[in-house]
Amino acid sequence: MYDEIINKILELIGQKSIITEAYPKFSREGYKPYHLDVKNFHEIKKSSFNRKIAFVDGGNAEIISSANFSLSIMRVACLVHQDNKKILQKKFDIFVFVQAMNKNNEIHYKAAFFDINNSIGMEEISFSSFDTTLMLGSNRAEIGSAANAIRRFAELKMAKIIADENASNIIILDGDLQCTMTHESKYLAELYESCMKNKIVLGALSKTTSLFTDNGDLLSVALANMSPFPSWYYHPIADIKSQSHKAEMFFVKLHGKANHIFKFEVFNNQKAKAEEAINGLAGNCADPVFLGYPYGLIDADRIARISNAEKESLRTMFLARLRGKDIESYINSVNAHEILDRISF
Repeated sequence: MYDEIINKILELIGQKSIITEAYPKFSREGYKPYHLDVKNFHEIKKSSFNRKIAFVDGGNAEIISSANFSLSIMRVACLVHQDNKKILQKKFDIFVFVQAMNKNNEIHYKAAFFDINNSIGMEEISFSSFDTTLMLGSNRAEIGSAANAIRRFAELKMAKIIADENASNIIILDGDLQCTMTHESKYLAELYESCMKNKIVLGALSKTTSLFTDNGDLLSVALANMSPFPSWYYHPIADIKSQSHKAEMFFVKLHGKANHIFKFEVFNNQKAKAEEAINGLAGNCADPVFLGYPYGLIDADRIARISNAEKESLRTMFLARLRGKDIESYINSVNAHEILDRISF
């Protein structure tokens, strides 16, 4: 019954865009895209230099929530590799309690931090509940969304600790260097300053990217179809003038047999060091678990990830201690979907 529909959809998916006149397409101001040109591909030459590369990632899980408060556990990890051997590991666990409060006759979400081990030094922080960087659509932001923003800030704080200690030559973040959330520019500015002071190259690798060409193709797919090399980096993509995005942008295929192409960014004041960083990063991408993706980021993700079993264990512990504290009515404000899911299952 669905064969004809499936075939038509597959035909649409398989249509190839004309690449010869394509440009990267950006949705915000401050980007001057460059025409896609095969001459902008550069072959990656894996470097044997003895550099220390730090990989930073974070994870968080909501333990208890209601419409007016949210308790999460947050974990941030950093691994430093040298010649693909782990020489340093840091891990911070933090409980984050976000509570709704009245500020200037408006609802704000105020976050307090409770360190479990080795303080990362997060300061008290708050967001307006109508902060457009947290909202989905036009409704008030859900209180749990603040924790996702705070996790990013904690990752930047971890990277700054590594930079302050001069523990690596290169720092690689999971994601990018664009400021998209309130307060984020403060943490990035502090990290930039520390990296420049200690002559540490700051980069970021995005697992996913939704950048398009102006004819509607995915930029990563267009570049894959153009590439003359097994492993490569492509540059320039665009001249970035945005004050919220102080980066030089590249696309990379970090292993000749990899199936994935990633966006890579480097702090724009360190553009001259980008090729060195990319070549060094490519040497960390031969693990068959995820060929073409740095093993350091795989390991950082594994250490930072909070399992469902750990989340449920913490939830049970907190609920047991809070029994009789009259919080059930608050929790019931947001758990109707969970009840329906259990019924349907």
